[in-house]
Amino acid sequence: MATFAYTFDNLKSYSVYYAQHTPHKPGTEPVLMELTQNLFWVNTPDIDGIDYDYDGGNAIYNSNYKKTGTPYLAYFNDNSYSYGNGGFASYHFDKNFQLISASNRTDRIDLDTVDIEELKREIYRTVQPVIDAQYGPLINLQWLYDWVNKDKFN
Repeated sequence: MATFAYTFDNLKSYSVYYAQHTPHKPGTEPVLMELTQNLFWVNTPDIDGIDYDYDGGNAIYNSNYKKTGTPYLAYFNDNSYSYGNGGFASYHFDKNFQLISASNRTDRIDLDTVDIEELKREIYRTVQPVIDAQYGPLINLQWLYDWVNKDKFN
């Protein structure tokens, strides 16, 4: 039982590290997915301007930008993700981190006008301090992580 508990804790706590090294299909973002989905488990240090929210979903807020609001990335229990750019735009992703809708206050944004790659770079800039705070495991179970998540990211 102790081995199972350690293995479970290892895979959750170091999921961002493992996600950085796991095979995945183009367009899928394992690092962003694991960071928010396992926010309770991963390293969440005190970083100036970064706040974490675990109520109703997991969210990372970064107030280090001079914007109207605070950019955030959130994961919800229905396996969806949301990004708010700190302005008035919000973007919603499905369980595979594929963009499914976007809005600017009350107006829908045509998805054909969204530069997905630029949007993902913006999301990474928002949460990069937390990604950078992750570290590798003492016992590397990358092979097990890859096996467990082979369908999730491919």
